[in-house]
Amino acid sequence: MYQRCVENYPNTWDKSCLQQKRALTKCSEENVGILKFVKQHCTKPIMAYDECLNANPEDPEKCVNALKELYFCTEATSIAYRDQQQAKDEPAKEQQEKKEA
Repeated sequence: MYQRCVENYPNTWDKSCLQQKRALTKCSEENVGILKFVKQHCTKPIMAYDECLNANPEDPEKCVNALKELYFCTEATSIAYRDQQQAKDEPAKEQQEKKEA
């Protein structure tokens, strides 16, 4: 729905599609574990980047450093999330291997 809205309102999508954007964000947060994990662990860089964009709507290039900080946080957090998921999955794999043996 969000994508269709953006396509239907190419000049005003940022305002016209706010409801669809919020619905997509909520759905993603609730159903994609890594997004929730990143949002929990990168709250400060996310807020700093959002604040910078809001303060500089005509010159978003001023937010490059805030974007870099957010990028580094999300990359490190993604690695931690994958490691955590692998640690959870290993006992199940071991049990499966025991059953097959």
